Amino acid sequence: MAFVSRHLVALVAFLRLPSGLGAQPAAISTPLRSDQRRVSLTVATRALARGETLQPADIAVVDTIIAWRWNGVAPDTTRALPGWVTRRPIMAGEVLRAPAVSAPPVIAGGTTVKAIWQDGPLTLVLTGVAINTATVGAPVGVRIDRIRRLDGIAIAPNTVRLR
Repeated sequence: MAFVSRHLVALVAFLRLPSGLGAQPAAISTPLRSDQRRVSLTVATRALARGETLQPADIAVVDTIIAWRWNGVAPDTTRALPGWVTRRPIMAGEVLRAPAVSAPPVIAGGTTVKAIWQDGPLTLVLTGVAINTATVGAPVGVRIDRIRRLDGIAIAPNTVRLR
């Protein structure tokens, strides 16, 4: 349900965006109906290819009003930031949201990482090889030898907190 509603919000927001990227933002004094929400969305100012790093000139913030007829979770309005990476081709004017864009990876697959396990005052630090590429907060597999594999969360560049 969340997948469908998130994409429906993006579609409704995209259809209601002002005609130009430099158009007037939604008026603050406009009274809203019970099924409407005022949101700020980030949109692409130009067509972007897969794998491009977002620059400040590639992002525009548009204030708009969307139809939201559910009482559940509010629409995802996470703003894309400069430095984020595109994961698929994006058209000019398209809303920049996950999974189309994501934070840059802090761990690349195949690189040496520091794996940390902590329980109170006891800390264990191991060195291993990352199995996958990950952004901050994403799961990472760490191979510490040919047989043993540990799982953790990326917390900093080349640093994993073990679960």
